[in-house]
Amino acid sequence: MEIRKLTESDYEQVLELYVALDDFHAKARPDCCVLREGEETYPREAYAQNLADPEVLQLGTFDGERLVGVVRATLWNESVMVKGLKNVCLDNIYVMPAYRRRGIAAKLFAKVEAWAKEQGAVRLDVYTWDFNKGAIAMYQAMGMTPQQYVFEKKL
Repeated sequence: MEIRKLTESDYEQVLELYVALDDFHAKARPDCCVLREGEETYPREAYAQNLADPEVLQLGTFDGERLVGVVRATLWNESVMVKGLKNVCLDNIYVMPAYRRRGIAAKLFAKVEAWAKEQGAVRLDVYTWDFNKGAIAMYQAMGMTPQQYVFEKKL
């Protein structure tokens, strides 16, 4: 297995994994995670912009030529909640089901953490849905702790 920065030529495989991630979210939360008509999962233009942005890290894990895991993280130089301090948001991480439980997500996470430190970030954030118990357990195993809770009441 090889972990490397993604390239333009990886787009079709990246899109395949992002579609699977969107499907996972849509099945669990169809009330808020379904794409609107005409909306794309990860438009090629957005992917290319992220590849060119030095404040975005996009990595893939490859089994030979086959992309089996992806991660994207973004450097936030400042946000509403973090004045004057850099932090990195792990936007998403996904490993194909057949490749899970092999440490791939943990290795991708470690690469993001190292990159965040190189950027001078003081914190690494990730947002995940409550239904995603596997991700929550993994993030906790990586040393992350809950920062805040968002509650909802369906009406």
